[in-house]
Amino acid sequence: MDVSLRTNTTFQLLILISCSSLIAQAGTVESEQVPQKHADAHPYLSPSACDFVDNVEELDQPFLLFGEVCNEVEFGGWLSGGFTANAHGNRSGNGNLPLGYNNVADGPVLNQLWLYAEKSVDTSDSQFDWGFRVDYLFGTDANDNQSFAGGDWDYGWNTGRDYGSAIPQLYTDLAYEDFTLRLGYFLTPVGWEYAQSTENQFYSHSYAFYYGEPNTHAGFMATYQYSDRLEVSAGWAMGWDSWFENPLDASIFVGNVSWSISEATTLTWAVTAGDFGDGIARGGFASNSGDIYMNSLTLEHEFTDRLSSVLAHDFGTNTGLGADNHQWYSFVHYSTYALNDKLSVGSRQEFFRDEDGLRVGVNGAGPGNYYEITLGLNWKPQANITIRPEVRWDWFNGQGLPYDSRNGGLSGTQSRQFTGGMDFILTF
Repeated sequence: MDVSLRTNTTFQLLILISCSSLIAQAGTVESEQVPQKHADAHPYLSPSACDFVDNVEELDQPFLLFGEVCNEVEFGGWLSGGFTANAHGNRSGNGNLPLGYNNVADGPVLNQLWLYAEKSVDTSDSQFDWGFRVDYLFGTDANDNQSFAGGDWDYGWNTGRDYGSAIPQLYTDLAYEDFTLRLGYFLTPVGWEYAQSTENQFYSHSYAFYYGEPNTHAGFMATYQYSDRLEVSAGWAMGWDSWFENPLDASIFVGNVSWSISEATTLTWAVTAGDFGDGIARGGFASNSGDIYMNSLTLEHEFTDRLSSVLAHDFGTNTGLGADNHQWYSFVHYSTYALNDKLSVGSRQEFFRDEDGLRVGVNGAGPGNYYEITLGLNWKPQANITIRPEVRWDWFNGQGLPYDSRNGGLSGTQSRQFTGGMDFILTF
């Protein structure tokens, strides 16, 4: 990168991050602690086993479709759907690219019908316990959560142009005191955003989440809760986004460290590194190859009961590919301000560098810098319902035009894009 481009990039990044400090308003309200990605948070589940949850008469209590929770097994899920439209007037199946998950531009979609069954481990009495979890996903988001790297397991469970099914998690947990061993297929601990729509402030996703991070791993993960403030995890997996058949012969290390510096501040580092694969997935198509190193660093802080902030940084490199060696890095800043106990406003500012044009690489775009600013509301009129309207500005500085393709993705026509969207989430 030349000096002028680096200076310009740094200047714009500082502007983006500084903008988030302007979203404070007056009032007081209690808010939850900033969630950690490696934690399992399901606030709408029943608090105890084999108790019938009859809470439909109270507006502020969640209704549980599976009210009977027996043998410590919890059942639940959600429906989420919405629409995203661009100002270019491109109303096609991929009209919003390079936006990930929200690429469909020709009408409303069902993003997620997500069902799960889970038995959580409990070692509060310093005893051995076991648990499991299985998730099923149907919708437009399912294609991006299949085992697409290896072309195995749920890859190709598609229905029509936009819809498909996936099994994003299937694992068992073995726990004793402060130690937990997870065996199976599980969502990645890397990064800040989640595949689950219920866990994100915004409807759309960052470039870093979609193009720079893994979705799932098949393998094992050991976690040790060293203290109330320090948790360490380490494990092994068969690469990124590939099931146990592992046709790529991938082998990587997966780990993370989470440190609660104070009651208001948490720092988390996560990493994947190793053999990315031999490049030939099941079915014969080209896939992950070479050596991979990718880490994420997130700093979470609550300034007040109302205002919280997260700064996330990713760095990745894929080597051993000769002329196709490439790297990418990003900075994403999130801020959330609670207007009251049902309504919050949020902003996201992102810089994503695709150093060699091989991470995003859609609509004929090459190396360059991707920027985006997203502003949105998160409204919970009832404990089971969340509505997330947003507006988003994207622009690109580099080789090619990544937005508004009119020829089937061969090339774009614009260097900028404005989109507006909204989704509706119903938990049960």
